Amino acid sequence: MSCCTSAPIVTQTCETLLSKCEIPIIDLAHMGTERCPQKGVVKQVATKLVRALSEKGLALLVNHGIPECKLKAAYRALDEFCELPEATKEKYERNSTSNHGYVKPGMENFSDEQEIRHAFNITGCEGAIPQEVPGFKPAIEELSRDFKQLSAMLLTALAVGLERSPDFLIAKHAHMLGTGNESTLRLLYYPPLGAPVPGLTRCGAHCDYGTFTLLAQDCEGGLEIQTPRGDQWRRVGHLPGAILVNTGSILANWTNDQLPALRHRVVVPEHCGRGRHSIAFFVHPDNDVSMEPLDIKIVKANQESAPCRLQKKKRGVLTAYQHLQRRFRETYAS
Repeated sequence: MSCCTSAPIVTQTCETLLSKCEIPIIDLAHMGTERCPQKGVVKQVATKLVRALSEKGLALLVNHGIPECKLKAAYRALDEFCELPEATKEKYERNSTSNHGYVKPGMENFSDEQEIRHAFNITGCEGAIPQEVPGFKPAIEELSRDFKQLSAMLLTALAVGLERSPDFLIAKHAHMLGTGNESTLRLLYYPPLGAPVPGLTRCGAHCDYGTFTLLAQDCEGGLEIQTPRGDQWRRVGHLPGAILVNTGSILANWTNDQLPALRHRVVVPEHCGRGRHSIAFFVHPDNDVSMEPLDIKIVKANQESAPCRLQKKKRGVLTAYQHLQRRFRETYAS
């Protein structure tokens, strides 16, 4: 993808959370495996993870075990798919029942602005995979396995951090990328736009729907998060090789907003824009899992412990599937 030459060159470096050392970085080295975790390391990661998600809503994971070459293979596969004729891409458009398939620009919107991005959702429904791109299937098979393993490790650590048994959350996410679970691996490509254009963005402000999201991204930038008080937007920044984890609305509900869902967006960078690639793994509980808040309390730094008061919504407790379908109806309202 070539860099636009018509936009003015901005030499000033954009200040980010990363450049100001305001984003937690969690090292997963020596954590073990899903089947054989190192208990001492898991406990350390658990403490850091809960603190990061409760105070910031996100963290950067390093030494996570997913090599950059696998991510780049998926980026290339999506690029090749996006270059196919429109009639060919239409054959793979998203199925509203399964959420699997191609999402073309304008098909989904999180804001009133026009949002320009290509996405391909991989779910557990065994939907069609583009045969016209030979590298597509092996790339997603590799990443699906790796992201599931990483998610299982984080679910174990998160459960420990919430003072539950190590398998407490694993049991609620037993079928990731399988039948009865809405977890989704999403490949994303944002085409180059040159200079920012009023009314045009890459992804509008929103919170993710599930338990948490894992995000791998290239160096193009543009990801911003809303501060806890909601008074400003901050650029995240890019740490080569790291994967970002952020909270979703189901985790917020389970913890009575003690781990609040992170509101975020992707803007067009000020500099001469290139195409932006990212891969998101949206982790969801099994469809029949209740979203009733857990009786837990999370003590933040410099804050005294307070009892957790559970406040059930008048509409009743939803299952994970009911929650997700309601959010889909909002996103794809058009």
